[in-house]
Amino acid sequence: MKSLPADDFTSRWRIGTVLLWLVLACLLPGMLGVAVLFSREYLDGRAQLERDMIARARAMVQSVDTQLFRAKTAGQALATSGVLARNDLAGFHRWGREVIATTKVGTNFVLSDESGQQLVNTLRECGEPLPRHGNPEILRRVFATGQPVISGIYIGGLLNKPIVSVELPVIVGGKVKYALSTGLLPGDFDTILTAQGFPPGWIAAIFDHTGTIAARTLAPEEFVGQKGTAEFIERFSESLEGSMKTVTLEGIPTLSVWSRSSLTGWTVGIGIPRDLLERDLMYTMTWLASGLATLLVVGLFLAWLAAQKIAGSVRALTDPAIALGKGELVAIPDVDIRESAEVAVAIRQAAELLAERTAALLAANRELEQLARVDTLTGLQNRNSANERLRLEFLRWKRSGNPYAVLFMDIDYFKEINDSCGHETGDQVLRHLAGVLKGSLRESDFVARYGGEEFLAIVSEPSAEGALTIAEIVRGAIAKESFPVVGQVTVSIGVAMALGMDKNEAEALRRADTALYQAKENGRNRVRSC
Repeated sequence: MKSLPADDFTSRWRIGTVLLWLVLACLLPGMLGVAVLFSREYLDGRAQLERDMIARARAMVQSVDTQLFRAKTAGQALATSGVLARNDLAGFHRWGREVIATTKVGTNFVLSDESGQQLVNTLRECGEPLPRHGNPEILRRVFATGQPVISGIYIGGLLNKPIVSVELPVIVGGKVKYALSTGLLPGDFDTILTAQGFPPGWIAAIFDHTGTIAARTLAPEEFVGQKGTAEFIERFSESLEGSMKTVTLEGIPTLSVWSRSSLTGWTVGIGIPRDLLERDLMYTMTWLASGLATLLVVGLFLAWLAAQKIAGSVRALTDPAIALGKGELVAIPDVDIRESAEVAVAIRQAAELLAERTAALLAANRELEQLARVDTLTGLQNRNSANERLRLEFLRWKRSGNPYAVLFMDIDYFKEINDSCGHETGDQVLRHLAGVLKGSLRESDFVARYGGEEFLAIVSEPSAEGALTIAEIVRGAIAKESFPVVGQVTVSIGVAMALGMDKNEAEALRRADTALYQAKENGRNRVRSC
C-alpha cells in the first residue's frame, strides 16, 4: 500500500490542539460528565473483573484437563506395555506402583475384567481379594467401544469414598481384554484451587461433566460429591463460558463465572460474594473520582506544556521508523522526551536483533524438527517418524503398486536384562542393537525405535519370501553379535506384507504385531509372518 506524505492530508490535528480539546471536553460537561464517567467506569470495572475471572477459570480448567490427561497418559503407558499382553499381573502390579511413585500422578491403578471384577489394585498387595469395580456402567462403555473414558465422581469399590477414574481399554490380540483405571481422589484437584490464592470470601469449585462437585474452596468436606445448584449446572451446560448472578449451596448471593472444557466436559466455577464486589468497586471509584478532580484542575496548563515536548519528540521518530521498515541501521535522534528516546533506542535495537532472531529462529526450527523425529537414545527415527513413513509407504503402494513389508522386532527377555544388569546396561543394549540393525539392513530400508525394546523396519520387497529372508538376516546378525555386559541378545521378528485389501497403513502393522506375538509364543529368537 502506497504511503502518503503528511502534507497530502486535507485535515490534520496537532498534538497540542488534541490535548487542549481533550481537557476542555472533560471540564465542560461538569458534574454530568463526572456522573457518566463514574457510571461507565463502574460498569467497565465490573465487566473487566468478569473477564479476568473467566480467564482465571479458563486457566484452571486447562489445569484440570492437564491433570486428567496426565492420568490418561500414565495409564496408556501401562495399557500398551507388553506386561499385560503376557498376562503378567504381578509385573503390572509392580510397574503400576513404580509409575505412581515416580510420576505422582493419580492414587492407584486398577485392572478389571469384563465382568467388573477387579484383578489388580495397586492399593492392595497382589493376590489379595478385591471387590468389583465401583462404576460398572463406565466399564461397560470401555469394553463396548474400546475407547478411553473419563468418569465423573462416583464411590470407589475399594476405598468406598468419592473418586474419579480414567478408564482405558487394554487390547490383547485385537480385543479388549481388560479395563485399566487410573484413580484420582478429589483431593488431587485441591492444589489447582489453592494455587490461585483467591481473596478471602471468594468461592471456587471444580465440577465433573455431570455437575457433581469434585473440589471446593469452602466447606469441601460437606459439598464434595454433591451436585451444584440446578440453576448453575443448567447455565454452564448451555455454554462453555459465561457469568451470572446466583446463590451458592450455603445461600450466599454471588456473581459467578464458569469455564467448561470442550475436551472433558469438566467445569471450573468462581464466585465473588456480591457484597464484597460492590464494596471493592465503590472503593475504587471513590479514589478514581478524587484523582480525576485533581487532574482536571491542572490539566489545561499541563496539556499545553506536554504538547510542545511530545510533538517534537514524536516527529523525531519518523525517520528511524522509516529506516527500520527498510531494514536499515537506525540513527538515534536527540529528543526531549525520555520515552521517545527509549523508543528510538528500541527501534535501533529491534533493527539489529531482527536479522539475528530470524536466523536463530530458522536454526531452532530445524533443530526442533530433527528432535521431534529422532530417538535420542539410539539415534534411530522415533515412533512419530515411523508412523509417518508407514503412511507414505501405504499411499505409494496404493498409487504405484510397489510392495513393501513391515518387520516388527522385540528384544527377547529385555526386562530381565534391565532387572539383572540395570537400566544403564539396557540402554547400552538398545544403542548397540540400533547399530546392528543399521548395518544389517539396506540403505534404502527404514528403521526406527518404535517404543521401549520394540523396533520397526520398513523394507521395499516384492515378495513375502524376500521379506522373510531379510528378517532372517537381521535376526542372525543380532544373534551373532556380542553385546556389552550381557553378551548374546536375541530378537523375535514379526513380518507382514502390505496387501491390496488393506484399508490403511495400520493393518500391515497389526499383522506384523500378531506375527511377533506368534514368534514369542513359539520360543523367541525366530521369525514369523502373518
